[in-house]
Amino acid sequence: MCLLRVVDVNRPVLTYDVVFINYEDFVKLGDETYIRVLTSDKKWDEISKSYFYFIVNKLRSLGLLIDNALSFKVLLPYKPSYNSISVTEGISFITKDKKLIYYDAEKEAYKCGICPVSYECLSAVKSLARETGAKIRNEELDTAWFSLIQSVKSHVMSNLRFLRAKADLDNLKVKDIEWVKERL
Repeated sequence: MCLLRVVDVNRPVLTYDVVFINYEDFVKLGDETYIRVLTSDKKWDEISKSYFYFIVNKLRSLGLLIDNALSFKVLLPYKPSYNSISVTEGISFITKDKKLIYYDAEKEAYKCGICPVSYECLSAVKSLARETGAKIRNEELDTAWFSLIQSVKSHVMSNLRFLRAKADLDNLKVKDIEWVKERL
């Protein structure tokens, strides 16, 4: 079970960073409206101007847009807990031919075997494997995606030099501060 979207990118790409994004925000990006705003700087008729710019501002606050250009190459979703973060089984990737591939293994939109987008899925897996240099040895597409995401995560984590987090410290609760002090 998964959700796959492959969309042409009409925005320039400013940086080729790997961005870790909260899973809840990653799920919102899977929405067709959000993904269209992310990949195109032109408003279309089915969406109001105010809603378009509301989404643009949300994408800017997530660090995905800078000066109307994309500021990432790879998005990896994570789920936070008190003492760790875990990177989930999802990925968003901008290919060299300017396609945004969005894959979320936890969504239940499509099911392998009866999937209406199996051709796009196979093309996306092959494209990502080719661009990342990952070796895929599985015939099942969901297993191939899992293997590909693990390979990308492993590569990113082994080459990670530093990680900067954007956090809202103004709204930090006293309970959270006490928890942090206990662990110091």
